[in-house]
Amino acid sequence: MKSEALKFLQDYGYWAVFLGSLIEGESIILTSSAMAAAGYFSIQKIMIIAFCGTLLADQSLYLLGYVYGPGVLTWIRFRLPKMTPYIDKALIFLARYQNIYILSFRFIWGVRIISSIIIGAQKVPVLRFAILNVVAAAVWTVVSCMAGFLIGETLLYGLENYGGVVSGSLVLGGIFTFFVWKIWKKRAFHIQK
Repeated sequence: MKSEALKFLQDYGYWAVFLGSLIEGESIILTSSAMAAAGYFSIQKIMIIAFCGTLLADQSLYLLGYVYGPGVLTWIRFRLPKMTPYIDKALIFLARYQNIYILSFRFIWGVRIISSIIIGAQKVPVLRFAILNVVAAAVWTVVSCMAGFLIGETLLYGLENYGGVVSGSLVLGGIFTFFVWKIWKKRAFHIQK
């Protein structure tokens, strides 16, 4: 059974990394990078796939916004009214700090997927977005993958040196910290509105 699970991971794991990087897939990137530390995946392949996936998704969404303009934003507001405050906040920030916004939106909870559409709809020049998007995708990829790899290395070290109890505590502590961080980011974003 164990060899079947490993074969499944080896056959489809990289596809999961690619699909996860197309959306807000930090958890998939962190998990697969941690598994790379254990030898199940290649961290270099994960980084290349994650970079290509996030770059492809954001360039495609940017072009959607660029071609169809404000009509796309109107459609999103109508179909997903809960997104309206996020769109408004993103538009304000983009107007004030265009380059910073393009470089950082991958790290802002709740606006990653719509940000590229918003940037395109605001007719940010194609070349400017493409260059800044490559830089931002590279930074996001390195930070996400290295964080996951470090988590994996820490867990392996705990298992080898302290046994399952300490490693289990590290895993639970890490999961708890991750969820507290997500809740904090969500609340911080809502407080700023």
